[in-house]
Amino acid sequence: MNALQLGPFAIPLALLPWLVGLIAAWLVAWHRRRRGHGDAEPLLWRLGLMALIGARVAFVARYHDRFAGPLEMIDLRDGGLWWPGAVVGAGLALAWALRGRAGRDEDAPLSESWRALLTGAVAAVLTASVTLAVSSTAQPAPEVTLHRLDSTPVTLSALSEDRLTLVNLWASWCPPCRREMPVLEQGQRDYPGVRFVYANQGESAEIIRGYLLEEGLRLDNVVSDPHSDLARALGGSGLPTTVLIGRDGILVNSHVGPLSRASLHHFIHPHLQE
Repeated sequence: MNALQLGPFAIPLALLPWLVGLIAAWLVAWHRRRRGHGDAEPLLWRLGLMALIGARVAFVARYHDRFAGPLEMIDLRDGGLWWPGAVVGAGLALAWALRGRAGRDEDAPLSESWRALLTGAVAAVLTASVTLAVSSTAQPAPEVTLHRLDSTPVTLSALSEDRLTLVNLWASWCPPCRREMPVLEQGQRDYPGVRFVYANQGESAEIIRGYLLEEGLRLDNVVSDPHSDLARALGGSGLPTTVLIGRDGILVNSHVGPLSRASLHHFIHPHLQE
């Protein structure tokens, strides 16, 4: 399991602790405000916004040479966030609030802010502990049978044998999947030591071939998963989902959502030398 499925939406487990912490802190602040103890909500929203901006700025600074331009740098759809930047951003927002709180009636009393923040931190730590326990990483890759476009069956273990392997779950009707396909095609050339496998979910070989021809894509190892067995084995994640399988057949990383060149590098690079 690498995501929490809520109807048509999939929340990556890596983001879940942050979301739970923010919601818990906001609920405490809302409850205390209703009881007349001061309003900590403005500070919490500033902290959350600055944490998000800081995480993105840190990620862009780290991989600045892998972005095509400013628009791609601010496009958060690739999930490109780096947690040290979030800590710095939230710390700056908190320091600014503490520095200017004197004489500002709209700011919450300091004790109320700390109460909400402490509750959020505890909730985030507890959620992180649970998500680490149920995460699909550090577990064997599922043993499922896929089909090449000529209908020849092939197992996932055969496709990932003795090589670091990236497996992308996709469908031609999925706009984020279509958006990331050129990135993955380029990734085949950028990371020759990694085997790329494209496991289409639920579509026929004719539809898959038509899409590849229409888009002019030259993808290695395109296979069909007609009954979405792989998606179910990975916990019913949304599309696109990308997993990384080590040479020993163990899942070492997972990502829900489209990848950019920068987030693909962030996803693969730590495992290239293993």
